[in-house]
Amino acid sequence: MDHLNIDALRTFISIIDLNGFNKAADKVNRSQSAVSMQMKKLEEMAGHGLFERSGKKRLLTNQGEVLLSYARKIIDLNDEAFSTLKDPKLKGKVRIGIQIDFDETPLPKTLVAFARKYPEVLMDLRIDTSDALQQQLIAGKLDMAIYLAPDKNGELQSQVLGTYALKWIYSPLCNVSSLLKPPLPLAVLGPNCKIRQIASLALNNEGISWRIAFSSSSLRATWSALSAGIGISARTTIGLPPSLKIIPNKFNLPELPPVYAYLCTAGKNDSVVILHLKNYLLQALKDKSLRL
Repeated sequence: MDHLNIDALRTFISIIDLNGFNKAADKVNRSQSAVSMQMKKLEEMAGHGLFERSGKKRLLTNQGEVLLSYARKIIDLNDEAFSTLKDPKLKGKVRIGIQIDFDETPLPKTLVAFARKYPEVLMDLRIDTSDALQQQLIAGKLDMAIYLAPDKNGELQSQVLGTYALKWIYSPLCNVSSLLKPPLPLAVLGPNCKIRQIASLALNNEGISWRIAFSSSSLRATWSALSAGIGISARTTIGLPPSLKIIPNKFNLPELPPVYAYLCTAGKNDSVVILHLKNYLLQALKDKSLRL
């Protein structure tokens, strides 16, 4: 029976993710010629060429793109099956909170994959603002949280997952010059939102007057308000709808400092379940099956 070679599929994915045969060869610990041979055999098995040259670059063919989609699924299932059989059976409960910005990223899907892998672990997922998640961690109402903040909370055990630029956001369907007439109309989350506080402080420091034109506890509602031209906002580009764009620098809005994605737990004595989930998320980020 015909079947696709797992090792070859893993190499194929590495070539795409690392943008080259040489880097992929280093990752899978093979020579470049061995990697090329793997891809040749994979093309023979698939019955199609997987790469085509464009100058010095190798791009995927249409068939290569199709195979890449299946390859990721096959590898994910293979690794999940192997890990499930190898790992000890986990039991318990984990209360995890994620900031609303991550609600429509692959993060919830990754958490669901963990819950499916360990069916005897009860996962309690909560979605809230950065401040609320930190307060719940400190109060012992959460075991773990992933949120955006300008700096670490000294009361929590924190690990940086990524750095994100803050940008001024608007709807390009609006006349940006008219939209930026003072007082600037802001469409923002509630007053405890760290990003809202950063934006208002930056405007104050530049002597730019502003007003709250729309406030909501829902990021989706905030995106809708921006799309409707109610105002502008300061956010990262995480989950940014295609209808919204970054306001160009030529309009001289104040530059904003970056924020960091933190994975935090409340204490040093985390349970086995929490440690497993933490390692699961970090590994998913490392192998790029999770992108924030």
